[in-house]
Amino acid sequence: MASDPRPAAAAPSDGLALGDSGAGAGALGLLGAAAVFIVAVVFFVAESYFMATLLISFALLIYVAGGELGKLLKSSLTVFFSSKHLLKNAIYVSDTVHALRKSLHMRKDEQGFIKVGPIEAGTKLKLPDNPLVREIQAVLKRKKGKEYAEYVAHQFYVDCRELYDHFHAHLEFVANVMPLFGLIGTVIGLIGMFDRLGSNTSIENLSPQLAISLQCTLFGAILASVYMTIASRFDQRIKALEYDYDILVHSLDVLVENGAEIEVQA
Repeated sequence: MASDPRPAAAAPSDGLALGDSGAGAGALGLLGAAAVFIVAVVFFVAESYFMATLLISFALLIYVAGGELGKLLKSSLTVFFSSKHLLKNAIYVSDTVHALRKSLHMRKDEQGFIKVGPIEAGTKLKLPDNPLVREIQAVLKRKKGKEYAEYVAHQFYVDCRELYDHFHAHLEFVANVMPLFGLIGTVIGLIGMFDRLGSNTSIENLSPQLAISLQCTLFGAILASVYMTIASRFDQRIKALEYDYDILVHSLDVLVENGAEIEVQA
């Protein structure tokens, strides 16, 4: 009998999923960044260096994120203060893997490879009711094979992985650039200090310019650390998602090889 050519239908996309415009910020990001940068210059001239540096970091975020800035901020808060994945499909992967690890008695061997406990042909497994499990159930019932099963798993994995990579890259960019803006402020302060050097120069005359140099360096480093810390949370989620995906694919291979059947828990 000919196999069904229709691809597996993943769960409906969440509001945080990347859209067609996710490839770049475009003109909106550039204009928004320019406006915020001008405000930052005003604060710098008014000698409010922390606000100036903070606004510059926001300008960089707007530049790389554009219209996705709201999604980026919401995702960053969720990832930083919660242990849950951002998209439902990734949650389905995590829940399914958790149940499969118990049902298949998975463990790591001495080399760190995942091993599955003894499983008989035609074994019936009970898994939680979610769209991924129902797709796996259909694949096993119709005997689609390993390649199709892995395709189904990838459909539920790829959107969240791309979202994490996307936002991680934005935050990492800002974290890498902020020390450079701090260095620019430092150079501006040093130039002003050297301009005031003369035979009658005192520490009191040089201290404001020296303060600019030190504060800009400090604030740039602090904000870079903050953005890098948030970016690292996305990196942790990427590693956790990859680990779950590897286990899911390995489990599907075992289930297909042994002709297992899936029963959805009520």
